Amino acid sequence: MMHAESLGMSGITSPASEARVTDGDGPPLSTRVMDAEGVVLVECTGRVTVFNSQAAAHFGIPVPLHIEHARLPGCEWVRDDGTLLPPGDSPLARALAGEPVDASLWHVLRPDGTRAVLRCNAMPVRAADGQVAAALLRTHAVEAVPASMLDASRLLAEAGALLGTSVDAEAQLEPLLQLLVPTLGEGALLVLRAPGSMGDEVLRVAASLHVDSGRHALLRDLLTRYPLDASVPGGLPAVFASGAVGRLPLLSEEHVAAIARDAEHARLLREVGPHGCLSVPLGARGNVLGALMVLRSNVLRSFGPEEEHFLTELAHRTALYLENARLYREAREAVRQRDEFLGIASHELKTPLTPLSLKVQLLQKQVVVLAREGKDVPTDRVADALDVVQRQVRRLSGLVDNLLDVSRITAGRLRLELEELDLASVAAEILYRFSAAAAQAGTELGLEAPVPVVGRWDRLRLEQVVTNLVSNALKYGAGHPVIVSVEARGSLARLTVKDHGIGIAPDDLSRIFERFERAVSDRHYGGLGLGLYITRQIVEAFGGTVSAVSTPGEGATFLLELPRGDIPEEWLVAHAAPGPTQSE
Repeated sequence: MMHAESLGMSGITSPASEARVTDGDGPPLSTRVMDAEGVVLVECTGRVTVFNSQAAAHFGIPVPLHIEHARLPGCEWVRDDGTLLPPGDSPLARALAGEPVDASLWHVLRPDGTRAVLRCNAMPVRAADGQVAAALLRTHAVEAVPASMLDASRLLAEAGALLGTSVDAEAQLEPLLQLLVPTLGEGALLVLRAPGSMGDEVLRVAASLHVDSGRHALLRDLLTRYPLDASVPGGLPAVFASGAVGRLPLLSEEHVAAIARDAEHARLLREVGPHGCLSVPLGARGNVLGALMVLRSNVLRSFGPEEEHFLTELAHRTALYLENARLYREAREAVRQRDEFLGIASHELKTPLTPLSLKVQLLQKQVVVLAREGKDVPTDRVADALDVVQRQVRRLSGLVDNLLDVSRITAGRLRLELEELDLASVAAEILYRFSAAAAQAGTELGLEAPVPVVGRWDRLRLEQVVTNLVSNALKYGAGHPVIVSVEARGSLARLTVKDHGIGIAPDDLSRIFERFERAVSDRHYGGLGLGLYITRQIVEAFGGTVSAVSTPGEGATFLLELPRGDIPEEWLVAHAAPGPTQSE
């Protein structure tokens, strides 16, 4: 029977020592031995002769009495990238095969799922006949600190200088990732979030980088063909849901199976990985704009608190940069819209002033000439001139009123004087006002309002809404009929304005109710681009909605729905539009 003393194992504890090693293909690590030596002695039969308490702590298992095929119970020896070593390549197996193993770093996956970095050496123990009788394994737990983190201040300074060189936010994001790859990991992503068209959240990869050119192409292909989806459970770190720091220790086969959308997606995930991931939120002014994610293929080299602190600070600075760039773009766009609006407003205000000025000058000359000749001024000539003046003054007044309404809406000073009104009567009155202009343009006006539809609204503002919708239909109706219908739907009043003109393109439907927006050129149709914006603001102040549907070339239909407000219950019944009759 072998004894520990005969193998020179007395005094097996050793003081902490320093070593400089490399961890796979990654950057140099400053390693420090953390505790006493673990000692394992295993006979060729598999019987465990020595397994001290330090070895049990290193491998995370109780002392075994017997092992099979040089494999410690529940433990796996793994490579730097987390993949399993072949059974015969472990230091214990090699020593049992008669090969001495010099001291070097080895990685162990323990039964509880944690990973340990151990400095191990192993040697065969031979019997008197020279045959290998046992193997002796010595282990030390090692703390590995990436030397690159010693330059955190320099990296932050370089990032600040990089972000401060341009107002084009997108152009600086990939150079920013180059500061992190390969210093902190083999890959990095910068993901931004934005609301989608249907109210859901959309995630966009603004920049991506991988130190390996092949995997870089695979990563780009993966992100292009399978965009990130915030709704997929387990597919993204917690940073997108809660704004917290997220960690993914390893993109395991189980994780791939859970998040892969199809077989091709799973293949790309496996070829890009395996990776561990640290993601930190891009937070600025109380908002989470996205996330900065660093990928590390050596999952046994876990992200430490210093690295997390550095990435959090870098992400915060990046978020402030992105937010400031957004505010700058919005300010620049606002200035552009202001300049464009001033140009249009100047043109629109001059349009009625020109004929007004000419008509007044002509009338003045005629009056002077007739006065010199002692003749009376013809009444019909004066009436004609005053009619032109009145039309242009009304147009000018309408333009000024629109500008004042926009100012009131922006300042929140749009006031409503509510009273009981019949929407059908208001629509009839507005159509009567437009009858002369419609006849001149050859447009037929029609009203479908079988019963009164009463509600509590502001008369002036309600007339303004209907006027804007009918005016819009006449302007773009191309001389075709314009039909206005009014009906009651319980507690809602509905007004529909339908024309058969040029229509509206689908891409323009979502913006025609915005300020200064139009779906056609102002050169052909004029206007300030404020009518529908003011309409929407007034309707929303009533608590209602206004929308449009259209097919280009076939006209447009504007639908206005207003709550009828606090009116007697009998008005909802006695004055409701008749419902459809049942067929026999």
